Amino acid sequence: MASKDSEVQSSGAHPHSWLDTWTTAFWETICREWSSIDQWRMNKILLLVRFFLRDLFEIELMSACHKASAAAHDSKDMISRQIHILESWPLSPRDRKVPDGLRLHVLDIWVDELTGQINTVQKELSQSDDSNPETTETVCLDVAKSFMVPLEKVSRDALSKGVKIRAKEALKLFQEQFPS
Repeated sequence: MASKDSEVQSSGAHPHSWLDTWTTAFWETICREWSSIDQWRMNKILLLVRFFLRDLFEIELMSACHKASAAAHDSKDMISRQIHILESWPLSPRDRKVPDGLRLHVLDIWVDELTGQINTVQKELSQSDDSNPETTETVCLDVAKSFMVPLEKVSRDALSKGVKIRAKEALKLFQEQFPS
């Protein structure tokens, strides 16, 4: 991802313009192949999904927090596009193209990965002298809250009772870690 990002930036195109296509292709492929994954490879796929979410959160949080004042609109637009993709694929509450097993796994790891990336970004930005810690924390928390919106929709609208319960548990965990 980093090499593709530097390639796009050197050509003068919009940074992260490739991310939407990459994210959609990843989720579409995982959903399509989910039922054919054998028991010996499932742990690897689950770990791949975890790493993918971790990197996605890192890209979004770093982009939003580094550009807290300058290009906030571009960052919000990129985040809203990614949230739309996530709502269409792994956190689609009613679409049967997404297996419930994948939904449950994503809900299990969502808050852990988001929290981890928030802490990492805040730590990195606090070590650099060119950012205001209060502004950075506020921006990171706002981005994190926007990433919790799909979970709220799943907790209300999911077809499976198990998915609804897991989404409510994830929301509760997030609220415990980041009380408003």
